[in-house]
Amino acid sequence: SYQATYQDMLGFARLNRGKIVTETMPSVAKWRWQKFVRSLRLDERVEFGEGDIGLSGGIQVWEPASANITTVDMIRRFGGSTSPAAQWPEEENAGDDEEDRFDRMEKLIEKAMKRMSSGKKEGKKGSAQGSSMGLSSSDQGGGESNSIHSGNE
Repeated sequence: SYQATYQDMLGFARLNRGKIVTETMPSVAKWRWQKFVRSLRLDERVEFGEGDIGLSGGIQVWEPASANITTVDMIRRFGGSTSPAAQWPEEENAGDDEEDRFDRMEKLIEKAMKRMSSGKKEGKKGSAQGSSMGLSSSDQGGGESNSIHSGNE
């Protein structure tokens, strides 16, 4: 498919760029490389959201909010000591199956709505060439969100 070919093309382009970088690195002066690394400010913490200071060692990248839609915040923060010997606090909703069922039902409804909306578009066009991918990013609304790319990846 076109999407798979496109992904392969991007992968090969990245590999080629990596090869060029590794071949060029021996010719870069040490002082110039150290200046570049300092300019990245990898020792400073990167802000996840307004007032939410996250981890150091990352580069902040802005992206459209519709690029990676999340309805549940995956970052859990606990106050207190960061010692490995310290016991983790109990989760407030531990064993709350009703909440899990509601989340699954909500996701199921979202998928059904996407299928129905893409089916309507195909019916109006009168052909089977419509997208089965759901809504485009322009249909999902604008806005921007913040994404962190760690140097450790």
